Formats: sequence, structure tokens, C-alpha cells
Amino acid sequence: MAAVLGSKVMIGARRCLGIVTRVSLALVSVTLAACVQDQGSVTLLVRTDLPEVLRDYVEETFEAVHQDINVRFTVASTETTLAELQAIELQCGPPFDVWWGAHASGLQAASDAGRLMTYQPRWLGPSASVDLRHDGEWHPLLLTPYVIAFSREDLELARAPSDWIDLRHFRWSNDIEILDPASSEAGAWFLISMLQQAASIGDLESGFDWLATMDRYVESYATNTSDALQALREKRSRLAIVPRADVEAERSNSSSWLYYRLPESGTPVLIRGVALMSGTKEARAAKEFLDHLGSIDVRTETKLRTRWQPVFGMVDSSRIPVDFELQESWTPYAILFDTIQGKREGWLNRWEQEIRGR
Repeated sequence: MAAVLGSKVMIGARRCLGIVTRVSLALVSVTLAACVQDQGSVTLLVRTDLPEVLRDYVEETFEAVHQDINVRFTVASTETTLAELQAIELQCGPPFDVWWGAHASGLQAASDAGRLMTYQPRWLGPSASVDLRHDGEWHPLLLTPYVIAFSREDLELARAPSDWIDLRHFRWSNDIEILDPASSEAGAWFLISMLQQAASIGDLESGFDWLATMDRYVESYATNTSDALQALREKRSRLAIVPRADVEAERSNSSSWLYYRLPESGTPVLIRGVALMSGTKEARAAKEFLDHLGSIDVRTETKLRTRWQPVFGMVDSSRIPVDFELQESWTPYAILFDTIQGKREGWLNRWEQEIRGR
């Protein structure tokens, strides 16, 4: 009886041991699988200030085809991000992997400081919608031209200025809103671009002369586009020189009174770009992300959500509403970054001292 009981105990023990062993092996397998998954998963940090709805779209579409990469966004302006980078020692590594949608001047400053990594995205081509020359460590991604905005309730279309030279007419005295170069990157970029255009035809002084006339005619230097357009709404001013994307965004908000002209002789363009950060530990994932930004789906969604148009490539016109924006032909000014960055501070200082501060 004791032998039989002992045999049953041994058999039970073996069964229990077998169960424990199988459970243990299963747990080990799960743990190993989790470790492999954790080791294969990458978190990609992207800095931007583009709209949340666009960020969500890009994150969803990118992760759908890159399931081993988790995209995480940190939101800050170009100015704030550039100041953050300047406060960090270069050897400490970047606080993010990709800088997406930053103003071109900020990207160029970061490039000059050795903060960016060279990479040629797949969507780069020999032709772009603007002649933009830069050092190649960042890439132009989006653009919007400057326009002359006005209220059709206040100004008939036939009487609205059609070019920059028309703004010198005395009828616009104390009736023009210009973005403040001291508080707005869009304002500073417009000023510098107009001077660059004058310099490109060998007559820099004509650019300063035009800016001096605008200073005499300006009603106010607006802090931002919203303030400038509000002045038109309230009829405190009749004209505003602002980026087209901002005007179209306002027009989409039931502001049918708002209209604009694209200057016939050409116009400066505001540029947003993208770059990889030097020292990133996730270079492979960052390169894949840059390539994704140039896809036609992302280009189209970006135009729909921001009113900015791609520098390279087309959009899916079937997704763009017929009345999405005013249909006017226009010519962009060339952007020579070597000249602009080298002259920027000097030109802004001269304008401040000789024109605004006189």
C-alpha cells in the first residue's frame, strides 16, 4: 500500500513539475518576446509647431508602415527651439531627432552652428517651385508667398494695388499694415527678401528707399498677421502685407470680405523646412520619417491643414476643393541664403537706425 501511495505521489510530483516547467517556459518565452520587442522598438522625437491635426495624421500614417518606430512630438516655435539648442553643449547630443516645419532662418542658423546632419531625402528633385540656394544640411519643405491683402467691403478690386511699386502712391499714406521685423520672423524675412531682390539687380539702395516710403505710409507695424488683418476688418488700415497662408486660413473662417493680390513683378516667399539633428541615435528612423514627409499624401494633407504648399512635388488635386484658395499666377523671388544670412543682421540694424528710428 505504501509502495502504491509512494508511486502515486511520485507520478503526481512529476505531473506538477511538468506543469510548472511548461508554465515557466511559457513565461520565459513571453518575457523574451517582450524583450525582443522592446529592443526592436524605437522612439523618434520630432520637434515642430505645425498643427496638431497634421501631427496626428503624419504619426498615424508613418507608424502604420513602420510598426517598430514610435513617433513622439514636442511642440515649440522656431525661436524657442533655436534658443534651446544654443544653450546646449554640442557634445551633449540633441534633445530631439528631427526638426520639422521650422522657419528657414532658424534651420540655417542651426546648420551654421553644426547642429544638423546631412541627408538627401528621396523626394528631393532637380526642380523646385522656388530658386532657393542653401548649404544642404536642411531642406526646404513648405512655402507661402507674401501678398497685399485688403477688404473688398472697403476697396474695390479694380482700385487695389497690383504690385509693390503701387504702394508708393500717396493714397495709401497711413493705411498700410506691415509685420514688425523686430517681433515677427515673417516681418524680418519680408524686409530682408525685398532688400535681397534689390541687391540682386545691383541697386540695394532702391530697396532701402522703398522701405523708407513704406515706413512713412505705415499705419502700424503689426506684431502678427492676426493683428494686421484685424486692422483691415476694423478699417483702421486698408492694406496689409502678410503671408498668403495666413490670409487663406482667415478667409476659410467665414471672412469672405478678405481678398488679396499677388504682386505682378514677383514676391518674396516664406519658407519652412526640415532637418535631421546631428548626433541623433535614431538616424535610421529619422531618415525614414523625412522620406515619409515628402509623400504625396503628406504633401496634400499639409496643404489642406496649413495652407502652405510643398516646395518639391505636387499635391493630389482631387483632394483640394475648387474654392480652396484664390487662383492667381505669381513669381517667387529667388532666395540666396549665403547672401541673406551674411547680410541679415547688418540690413536689419540699418533699417532700424536709418528708417524706423529716424
